[in-house]
Amino acid sequence: MDCVDPVRWAEDVAFMAQSRPPGSIHWQKVQDRCATELEQAGFVVQRQDYGSGINVIGTREGTAAASEVVLLAAHYDHVSGCPGADDNASGVAGALEVARVLGQAKLPRTLMVACWDEEESGLRGSRAFAQTFTGAKLAVAFNFDMIGYASAAEHSQIFPGPLAERFPGLADELTANKGRADFIAVVADASAEPFALELEAQAEGLGRLTGVMTLTDAEKLDDDAFGVLSMSDHRSFWERGFPALHVFDTGVFRNPAYHCTLGLDTPDKLDHAFATDVLKATTAAVAAAAGL
Repeated sequence: MDCVDPVRWAEDVAFMAQSRPPGSIHWQKVQDRCATELEQAGFVVQRQDYGSGINVIGTREGTAAASEVVLLAAHYDHVSGCPGADDNASGVAGALEVARVLGQAKLPRTLMVACWDEEESGLRGSRAFAQTFTGAKLAVAFNFDMIGYASAAEHSQIFPGPLAERFPGLADELTANKGRADFIAVVADASAEPFALELEAQAEGLGRLTGVMTLTDAEKLDDDAFGVLSMSDHRSFWERGFPALHVFDTGVFRNPAYHCTLGLDTPDKLDHAFATDVLKATTAAVAAAAGL
């Protein structure tokens, strides 16, 4: 975990955080940066053109169980006119930093790191990948979407009543934490829960409060009750029955600049210490999932 470099993460976030709707000049620059950094980290890179967009997918073959895949991904597109530093330059930069660190390791399972396109247009990029994924076993998919915003101010975190009722243990922890928006949130389906709990253990070993919200198979695609927990690319894998988990800062429940609603989503508003803990914990969890 000590190999994680928060300076590199911050540099990538600063580069990416400009308006980058699909097809724009900066969208292309971010796509190219994903490809370049994955190649530099030792991954074989493919640009998956699925018609309306382009995914960048890096693969590093495992040393013993190459047919078993661990995936870490984040979407690189964003809505027009918003810098999207937290959403989702923070996640893309995070995935690239984990790739750089684990690209130095000999992992038994194959590691894939991807930058998805068109998440903001209905998860199109991740769905295009998930629906065509064949020939290997997907052990688990990790998803980063908004991993950089935190606040130590009391009562800065929203935790809606229905979620508090469903996850009373986490609700109690957040109350004890005086409602501070400084914990890592993890959403998983039942098959991905062991990987989520490993990430939680790594993060809390760093002193960072982490909450795992595990949904049953019936709950995870129930848009009426829990749709707010399946709004990002992990849903594409749940739809195919693959184990998947989502690591995030709770987005709209914490960050007033989500989609630039109340101010611009810019890099200066991000918490580097928080993001560093997310990256350290995820690096350890992904490495463990990959058999290190």
